[in-house]
Amino acid sequence: MTQDFTPHGKHLIAGEWVAGAASFRSEPASGPAHEFAMGTPGLVDQACEAAAAAFPAYAATTRAERAAFLNAIADEIEARAAAITQIGTQETGLPEARLNGERGRTTGQLRLFAEHILKGDYLDRRHDKALPERTPPRPELRMIQRPIGPVAVFGASNFPLAFSTAGGDTAAALAAGCPVVVKGHSAHPGTGEIVAEAVLAAIQSCNMPGASSA
Repeated sequence: MTQDFTPHGKHLIAGEWVAGAASFRSEPASGPAHEFAMGTPGLVDQACEAAAAAFPAYAATTRAERAAFLNAIADEIEARAAAITQIGTQETGLPEARLNGERGRTTGQLRLFAEHILKGDYLDRRHDKALPERTPPRPELRMIQRPIGPVAVFGASNFPLAFSTAGGDTAAALAAGCPVVVKGHSAHPGTGEIVAEAVLAAIQSCNMPGASSA
């Protein structure tokens, strides 16, 4: 591995890196420890409010736009492959082969959801015409799956990539048109941060709601 990554220890909220009043020091299995801003109720409220504000615009994006976004996240993760493996092995003690394999699983999940929503089969559109002559009369009925709003994701300690910042739960919510608030696991905060950088780069390149120049 040739890439180095030094975390800055901030939270990503609405496209901006936000520090906190208090911090904690990571306890990596190997390598240097780093300082990370602690989450607070105020920061959680800020993140939830930002997700709620982004919901109408993000829910209105097309399936093609969301698929391109998911693929862009996968591309940005792969662009940071060596650095992700480096910080991931330091924080978790997992071997490089495991981190590399889990990264492939993570990007595969993102691309799978992108392909799935482009097909459109999941929408299960239904249209039952009105039957006014029936007793009792039946009104016209239409059914289609729609985004429900912001989704909370809690990162797992034992899967720093596949069930974390941009794991399967996040990919599913983004594919459906729902903004996501992620609570990364404190066992591997640097790994969560570098993946958040990849997500932010994809937000900016795809001009998604919440894009920022930060």
